[in-house]
Amino acid sequence: MVHYTKSALALFLATTILTPPTTSGFSSLNPSLVNTINRSYADAKRTSRRYSAIPYDDRSSSSSSSLSAENTSPTNAQQQQVQQSLATSASNLIENFVQEDDEEAVESLLAKKEERRAARANLEAARNTVFTVTLPLVPGTNISPSSTSANGDKEELSTLVAQGQQFQVVNSVGMSLRQVSNGRRLSELALDVDTLRFQSFFDELQGRKIVESDSVNGENGDLVERLDNGSISSSSQEADLLGYIEVLQNSALAMLEESFDGVVVSSVTMGSLAWEAGIRAGDVLTATSATLGDKLWPKSTLDGVRSAISSRKVISPAMEFEFRRLTQGFTAATEAVETIDLSLSRPIGINVEDTDDGYVSVTGISDKATPVVTENLRVGDRVVSVESSLGGQMWKVYNTDGLISAVTSRLPGQTVRILFERVQNIDSDEYDRENESERSSSPLPRSVLSEAVDGFRLAASSSSSTPARSSVERRQANAASQQMLLSRSRDLLRTYIARSEETRDIAAPVKVADRVLEAVMEASAPLDGRTLSLIMKAYNVCDKSERAITTFEEVFGLAGDGSDATVEREHDGKLVADISALNVFTISALLGAHAAHGDYEASLRVLAAMEGNSDYSVNGKKARSWSGKGDPLNMLPDTRIYNIALASAAKRGTKDGLRAAVEIFESMPNPSLNNPSFGKPAKNLVTFNTMINAFASAGQFENANDVFKALKSSGIRPDRVSYTTLIKASINSGKLDNAIDLLDDMKWVGVQPDIVSYNNVIEALCNVNRLYEAKDLVNEMESARISPDSMTYGLLMKGLLKASKPGPCLTFFESACADERTAALTENVYLYTTAISAAAALGDHERALELVSRMNRAGVKPNKCTLTALMGACIAGGKYDAAVDIFRKIKNPDSYAISVGLQALCHNGNFSEAVSLLSELKSGQVKLTGKQVMASYNNLLQCALSADDFEVSRIALTDLLSAGYIPSKATFRAIGEGLSLKSDGPLNVSMKGKLPLQPEGKFEFLLFVLDSLESRKLTVDSHFYSSILILSAQIGGLHKRIASIIAHSRKIGGQKEIAFSQQETDENTPAQFVTWETLFTNYSDYKKEEIGSSVLFRPVRVSSKDLGRVLAAEQAVSYRGNRSSYHR
Repeated sequence: MVHYTKSALALFLATTILTPPTTSGFSSLNPSLVNTINRSYADAKRTSRRYSAIPYDDRSSSSSSSLSAENTSPTNAQQQQVQQSLATSASNLIENFVQEDDEEAVESLLAKKEERRAARANLEAARNTVFTVTLPLVPGTNISPSSTSANGDKEELSTLVAQGQQFQVVNSVGMSLRQVSNGRRLSELALDVDTLRFQSFFDELQGRKIVESDSVNGENGDLVERLDNGSISSSSQEADLLGYIEVLQNSALAMLEESFDGVVVSSVTMGSLAWEAGIRAGDVLTATSATLGDKLWPKSTLDGVRSAISSRKVISPAMEFEFRRLTQGFTAATEAVETIDLSLSRPIGINVEDTDDGYVSVTGISDKATPVVTENLRVGDRVVSVESSLGGQMWKVYNTDGLISAVTSRLPGQTVRILFERVQNIDSDEYDRENESERSSSPLPRSVLSEAVDGFRLAASSSSSTPARSSVERRQANAASQQMLLSRSRDLLRTYIARSEETRDIAAPVKVADRVLEAVMEASAPLDGRTLSLIMKAYNVCDKSERAITTFEEVFGLAGDGSDATVEREHDGKLVADISALNVFTISALLGAHAAHGDYEASLRVLAAMEGNSDYSVNGKKARSWSGKGDPLNMLPDTRIYNIALASAAKRGTKDGLRAAVEIFESMPNPSLNNPSFGKPAKNLVTFNTMINAFASAGQFENANDVFKALKSSGIRPDRVSYTTLIKASINSGKLDNAIDLLDDMKWVGVQPDIVSYNNVIEALCNVNRLYEAKDLVNEMESARISPDSMTYGLLMKGLLKASKPGPCLTFFESACADERTAALTENVYLYTTAISAAAALGDHERALELVSRMNRAGVKPNKCTLTALMGACIAGGKYDAAVDIFRKIKNPDSYAISVGLQALCHNGNFSEAVSLLSELKSGQVKLTGKQVMASYNNLLQCALSADDFEVSRIALTDLLSAGYIPSKATFRAIGEGLSLKSDGPLNVSMKGKLPLQPEGKFEFLLFVLDSLESRKLTVDSHFYSSILILSAQIGGLHKRIASIIAHSRKIGGQKEIAFSQQETDENTPAQFVTWETLFTNYSDYKKEEIGSSVLFRPVRVSSKDLGRVLAAEQAVSYRGNRSSYHR
């Protein structure tokens, strides 16, 4: 710092010497420069330094050293003399300064600056204190009430009551908060932190005596002492009091800025937890603890504070509060501060001086100062801050150096903004005399009526004059509190409903609605129509429509379906509403709940109830008239009510529902100026669009088109929804070209198609493999400045995949990812899933895994469909163990994921797990479609047979047949492929002995299949039957003999059963039917002559297709010359 000071001084002198003198220069060009500098340096060592901006001609009359922006022009001779003198002694001057400017002096100056800065900071901190306190949210037990002694009967009852009141006070927070709005407007209701209820000024006092902070240690100091040591006088006057309370004062309210909008402490009970923590009335609440963690969140509304306390109470028993004490602007009740903001230009014309309190004070004002200075400033004013030369920011001024630097850095004529502060002390005696009259006439402590806010003054005066409020006043206070509760409840409901519609969070609005109902019942507040409709809407948007209906029934005692059924109230009538609450708004919410379920019958009865038609009935249920039970001016159904009922019938999706929708639609008159003012409301655009959508969903394009024509003829202009719905009807009816024409018509009539309209047509084109037209439509969208969205790209990719073009599908996806214009659209789980499905179709499991990694890097979370597609890719790539691991990680898999997972289990050899999973189908735990069940059993059969696991194969076939499923061609093909059977193999006997060794149990399983099918009278596939015979012929021996018997027992189509012998069996010898597997296993146990006589077999039913192949296979197993043993 010493070297810096010396360098700066040397630079200053060098600049002064080399600068030619001018008439507008600083005082450094004056011959008295050396003396001036020496005087300035000598003054710098003093405790208080003085600087001036007074012109030089006034310097002689000033006792302080000065700097000026003006000077008297010297003569040329004088200028030359000064320049020569300065040039010859510059080095000497620098050396003198360096010698005198020692380190000790500089350090002393810096220390002094720091002391002044600290003093200034302490003063400002004392005037604007921010402090944090921790208060318990759950009632504690700081002290216990004194136990009753053995001589308790001698204690006065008043003392016991006082002790109980003391116990209640010291174990409560004892603080109330109020909202202050723009213009220092105070809210009518305060929030009690203990009960979280809103209360009026009168309820906030609760019979307690008002005191001020300055009187706590005065006339009420003995009370504080008694509260601390637990001894309370038995005076009956004190026993009647519930304690002392400090309330918000007008002086504290006046300290707030006009634009202040926040929360202040309205009152604090003496001796409470808040009082002991140092909280006082008038403190500003700035922040509270977060629900979780230790962070503090700013608060500016009572709703925010109440919500924070409620949520924090569930998590933690304590909470931190941050307050700001309002004392800036004065130091006592008899001190006032005035702020002066001036924009001044050089020369300013004031003397300033550093003071020990850290401020720069004005010590003199020049006679030549501008009127702005002389009229607004006085000696003793303090310089608070000055405007920076760049940026326009206000910097605090701690010493004269900073002020001089900021002023002299401005060009001549350029203004500088300076903020001054004037402190005025008010004589305390005069202050007391001005308020003596009010204090003498008041029964309250000193200055209460003059300083307390109006609400407390009125409440205190009322409580002192009358022992209790009248019933009318109490009802008015309760009504105001209830209205405030309902108003805040509506704000909360609107906020969470809107947030739910954006975030799809369906849990929060339900919880808010439940809490609102609890608060309303606790406060015994009757619901109004707006609040009730919002509560029901909150339930409806969260798919809890049944709760909306039960709430309606609980409030009004009327059946929600409009019938005359008796309603059982769950809350015993605690949930009520005023008569005006039953209106079109609440009934609209009720009809919306019925529309969510498609309950058009209840909607029709509600319409009849609103119209007072008690004779109307639907399905045997009569409607109940609601006339006289609600708002008479808002009970008749309007067009919106009819539209909701129409949507309810249309959403049913049945013929009866569509018929009811048509009846409602036709009962409403067409829009016209001649419609009567009373009667059923006329149709509007929503009515027509709803009916068009009803016919579109039913696939009735012609009827939808008729309604569309009626819409145009009614004089109402169709909108985008009308055209889009009709396009949907055209697509559902298979009239794709008509949908394309409607899309063109939209442009001709001036209705701009949106992305939904284009996507509907693009999807239809992709479904019929008209990909080029779909691509042209995308180009048309871009020409119309309609950017394709992620759904558009997904439809095109799905169309390519459906057209068996997985390669182009992946190429299209990668192109979109590489283009910076569309890269953001590809960060979509649907697109990634389609790309992974394309990789699976290509059998490229590595590409699929790489796509999943890219998803994670892009922050896209895979869903069930993504993981299912990844399983398919692993199966296609032969990574069955990886597919099984993925399947086991899927939580709550859907039917398609289960079917793919079963396929992975079968290929990986986890047969027991697959059988167990399929067995859950019988118990209903797993729900698959019939096609998925058959595919799963076919996979299990093929994989188990390929692994020679005939036991699992038998279980699978038995479960398949017992579940009522009929084996398809795919089933027989799966068995054949699992056993490597060939229906088109060589038919000559020369193949005998050339077959590889057959696994044990293979032929037995084939016979088991024939027996199982015959037990259910099912037909065997001709190719499968031929494969069995060919295999038997190739093996030869007993296999061929059994096959020849099977061939003789074949039955085709409707052919009658075939007897093995034309000889009749002996009546005394009962016929014995055996299975084919039993015959093969125990063939040696049967005599040759018994086969066909006493031992019979069921015929084998073979399909009549490919009969030539069947006959050729039977020829291969026939025994020439021994055919006489068997006759047809």
